[in-house]
Amino acid sequence: MKIGVSTLFFWEYPMVEIFDIFKEIGVKCMEFFPENPDFWDNRFDLDYITELRREFLKFDVALHNPHIELNPSSLNPYVREAVIKETLWSIELAKFYKCKLITLHPGKRPTNRPPTDEEFEAFFKYLDKSLEVAIDKNIILCLENMPKRINRIGWNPEEVEWILKKYDNLLYMTLDFAHAKEYIEDFFERVIDYIVHTHISGVVNRKDHFPLIKSEIDFTPYIKQLIDYGYKGMFNLEIDDRRLEKNQLTKEEKIDVIIKDIEFLESII
Repeated sequence: MKIGVSTLFFWEYPMVEIFDIFKEIGVKCMEFFPENPDFWDNRFDLDYITELRREFLKFDVALHNPHIELNPSSLNPYVREAVIKETLWSIELAKFYKCKLITLHPGKRPTNRPPTDEEFEAFFKYLDKSLEVAIDKNIILCLENMPKRINRIGWNPEEVEWILKKYDNLLYMTLDFAHAKEYIEDFFERVIDYIVHTHISGVVNRKDHFPLIKSEIDFTPYIKQLIDYGYKGMFNLEIDDRRLEKNQLTKEEKIDVIIKDIEFLESII
């Protein structure tokens, strides 16, 4: 089992310190969020990103595409243009850091109503351009299933299947267990062959991204099922520190949270 941790859980620390934390824990895999503040503030500093490369190459790294304030289905053409620019930048970054795959968020309708053909058309144009460049760079793009929201594309298993089959053999999937909740069996039935990466966390009171050991939904049988099916990808812990009882955890407390979840995952197999 390949267990990874999202760098976003340690968002308040410089990247060099995050690398040290992961080494201390013994983590060999990570999902890197370029929007970690230290990296984001320095991302156009070539000396900085080059210096970090030596550390990234010591890990098995997946990359999460920038998504804060972005929406590939936005009504605003400048926002849509920004999403494409950020995605193409991410593809170049993934190539530089030898990441094999990038997780993408689907679009959403800007208002709290179901997506229309217009939102889907904008999203597909975004995918067309992004996939063209990613395939040329030998980078796999993975669509992440979203939490259930009326205005979101990509929370419904049937819809995710439709999108993936539209881009068959081009686009793959990041399965977020906590986003899927009670739909996870349906996701397995429909799109298990497309799953090459995962996010995993606990669900409490139907809220996502709690520590896995606190989850009110037992994902153990689905983890086992995915492994038995032949899944070789990462189980990436994606925990939100805002979900924890204490407002601000120390570094040591955060490390303890991760270690307990890693031990839980390792106990499954």
